[in-house]
Amino acid sequence: MAVLITGGYGLIGSELARILVNKGETVWVLDKWIAPQRFSGMEEKVTSIQADLGNFARILEAVKESSPRVIFHLGGMLSYPSNADPQSAFSTNVAGTYHVLEAARLFNVSKVIFTSTIATYGLDLQKPVIDDFTLQRPVTMYGSTKVFGELLGRFYKTKYGIDFRALRFPSVVGPGAKTAHISIYNAWAVEKAFYGEPYDIFVLPEIRCPVLYFKDAARSLLLLEAAPAEAIQTVCYLIAGIKPMSSAAELVAEIKKHFPKAVLDYKPDTLSMSIHSKAQGISYNDSQAEKEWGWKVEYSLERMIADFYEELRKNPDRYR
Repeated sequence: MAVLITGGYGLIGSELARILVNKGETVWVLDKWIAPQRFSGMEEKVTSIQADLGNFARILEAVKESSPRVIFHLGGMLSYPSNADPQSAFSTNVAGTYHVLEAARLFNVSKVIFTSTIATYGLDLQKPVIDDFTLQRPVTMYGSTKVFGELLGRFYKTKYGIDFRALRFPSVVGPGAKTAHISIYNAWAVEKAFYGEPYDIFVLPEIRCPVLYFKDAARSLLLLEAAPAEAIQTVCYLIAGIKPMSSAAELVAEIKKHFPKAVLDYKPDTLSMSIHSKAQGISYNDSQAEKEWGWKVEYSLERMIADFYEELRKNPDRYR
């Protein structure tokens, strides 16, 4: 049987698709924007569907046509675009997630893997450590839509028996990320240095942000999907990312080990700082994922940046 990935041309989705193709899976990817270079060298092994998640008829057609054994639902709008256009965020993230789950129900797809976010946490944090049981009260449209997706998935699991599982990702870092969000500086600073372009990091040097390399993100989805049903007790899992959490200044220092002349300055943005400042001093505990299905991060900050540059050197066209 096949695998369907929504958001399959995105940073995590395309990496996940390449891994699955190499495992011999029949891979279908659905995305609003098609970027053929993402699958250079394996185009004939990936079937693409161009569709908007807000269009229920197109999602029904895609799920019926692909007949997948599992849907990896990665598609959606990120933080900045969602706050700027909450109406479209509702259509894509809220209605879109409903469309995917309802299509799975109607066409007997037994398993749906959903990508959520640590942005589901926000107000009224009672402890300095966030884990899978921390109150979710987000401050952004993006975080709010993802809480809805988690809860709707839990409902479909209880009501219809769909094996719904979810990951709450921190900021995912990797080459070729195009969409602005409150933590994108972690990826763009690395990439701009490679291309010799100056870049203004939009937080203060001391700001710490949880990050996860895109290869670890794709691997976590595969580990979660492969876990036996009886192991899945928590259902929606926090992923903490690289530990210890790095500051923007530490990120820059690591980049300059590779590109000493990189022009990276700081120009704090009001919205980003207002959100990041609330999370300073917070740590993240992903022990449930480790206990229930063996999750463990592989990429440190140093290894992540070294591999990031190796990807850009090996695949110059893939990430442009």
